[in-house]
Amino acid sequence: MEYRIIPGRLEIGKFSLYYERVGAGPPIVFLHGLGGNHLSWWQQVPYFMRSFECVTVDQRSFGLSPDPEGSFNRAHASDLGALLDHLKIDTAVLIGQSMGGWTIVGYALDHPERVAAMVMADTPGGIFTPEMKFERMAPMPVDATPPIGSLPTYAADYFLRRPELAFLYDEIRILGARPPADAGQRIFGQRYDLAAVRERLTMPILCMVGEQDTLIKPDIVRSLGSALPDARIRTVPGCGHSIYFENPAVFNQLVRDFMLEIGYAR
Repeated sequence: MEYRIIPGRLEIGKFSLYYERVGAGPPIVFLHGLGGNHLSWWQQVPYFMRSFECVTVDQRSFGLSPDPEGSFNRAHASDLGALLDHLKIDTAVLIGQSMGGWTIVGYALDHPERVAAMVMADTPGGIFTPEMKFERMAPMPVDATPPIGSLPTYAADYFLRRPELAFLYDEIRILGARPPADAGQRIFGQRYDLAAVRERLTMPILCMVGEQDTLIKPDIVRSLGSALPDARIRTVPGCGHSIYFENPAVFNQLVRDFMLEIGYAR
C-alpha cells in the first residue's frame, strides 16, 4: 500500500485550520499540546498509519493555523468537531497530549456518541478533582527561546541523553507558535463539570503519565482516573511530560494494546 500525506484546510469563519491525513482504517485523531503542532506526532503516524487513518492538526494559534480572532482554546473543541464533520468521520479514537486533553474532553462531553475511546497523555484535560494538588509554577515560555534542554516538558536528563531530540523538540515547539502570553492560565482556567464528566465520558479512556512529569504529576493522573467511569492508568518510567516524544516505542505500544483491548484495532 502507498502511504501519502494528504494536507488540507478547513475554513471556519476568518480562521483557517490546517490538518493532515495519512493511512487507512478506523480513524485516530491526534491533538498536540502547548509546545507542539501536527509535527509533534512524527513518531506515531508512521507506526499507526499501517492500520488506521491518522489525522493530525495544527490547533488554533499553532503551526500553520494562526488565530486571527484570538479565540485560542475557547474554540479548540468546536474546531475539532468542525473538522470531524468536514472529514465525515462519524466516530474516532481521540488522542490528546497535555493541552490537547482539554480539546478532546471538551468535544467528548458534547458528543460522547462520536468518541469510540480517548487517550489522555500527561493531562487532566480540564477534569479537576478535590484530591488534585498543583504546585505553583513560573509561567512556561511559549514563543521565547530558552536554552535547549531547559524546558520542563521532558525528563530533566533528556538533553544529556538525547541532545539531538531535545533540539528537535524545541524546533517543533517554536515553529509557527503564536499562542497568547497567558496561554497556560487560560488552559488551566477551563474546567469541566465533574457530574457531566461521570455521566457522559463512559467510553474507554487510557490515561498515561510520565513518572518524572513535573507539570502534571502522576498523582494528578491517578486522581483523574477515579473521576472517569472506564479508565485505566499507565505510568511510564524515565519520561517527563512528553511520553509520545521521549519514549515513542512504549507510547505506541500502550496505545496499540489499548486499541486491541477495546476492539478498535484490526
